[in-house]
Amino acid sequence: SLHMHHLIVESLDPDQPSLAIEGEQARHAVRVRRMEPGEPLVLLDGAGGVAQAVVEGSDKQGPQSSWRLLVRITEHCIQPRPRPAVHVVCPAPKGDLLETMIDQLSQVGAASWRPLDCERSEREPRPGKFDRLTRITHESAKQCGRAWFMELESGIPFAEAVQLPNTVLASADGKPAGEVLERIGAGSAAESIHVLVGPEGGFSDAERRLALEAELSCVRLGPHVLRIGTAAVIAASAFVRAADGS
Repeated sequence: SLHMHHLIVESLDPDQPSLAIEGEQARHAVRVRRMEPGEPLVLLDGAGGVAQAVVEGSDKQGPQSSWRLLVRITEHCIQPRPRPAVHVVCPAPKGDLLETMIDQLSQVGAASWRPLDCERSEREPRPGKFDRLTRITHESAKQCGRAWFMELESGIPFAEAVQLPNTVLASADGKPAGEVLERIGAGSAAESIHVLVGPEGGFSDAERRLALEAELSCVRLGPHVLRIGTAAVIAASAFVRAADGS
């Protein structure tokens, strides 16, 4: 289903043989993609539900005379969450870089993003910004065929973040992700792993002491100093791929 057209739906009921999709997705499918009866597509509900479906037709409904896409479900399954779930905890990059990071984290398979409150980090995004970021996670899931939406969580202070289960620190003196996974015993049996990525100015001496006291493993992301967003995406990708054996 990699090149198949994906649509996001509120929920998928295995007992519901057909449904009508409305709004912008329907308009795009009918007017832009010119989807015809009999064409296959994939429906995703963002909570593991995946359905193979075919287009039955389209019509216009309601006072706004907006498009509806009528589809018939041919197959339905619930995909389990990928394990271990890779949770990225890092400060929000500035401006549009945050939206780019969220989109890319979703694409590479991160389970969640959580703003990290460090001595040298900016404030976490406003609630309105989170609404926009949530829409980005949904669009990204549709584009890359994710069965589970990436989750956005509220911020956490560094001192609390080091206590999260299976926490690793992105650091120039760390080990490759595969080695780190083996060392913390995560492998495929662990439920989750939390990757902490520092702010632009790096972690403070006090934060490094806290990480040392918590005996965190360190993961190395490459030979260069990276921007927050780049580091976060590389870290997530490295652990997802290591867990997947690729």
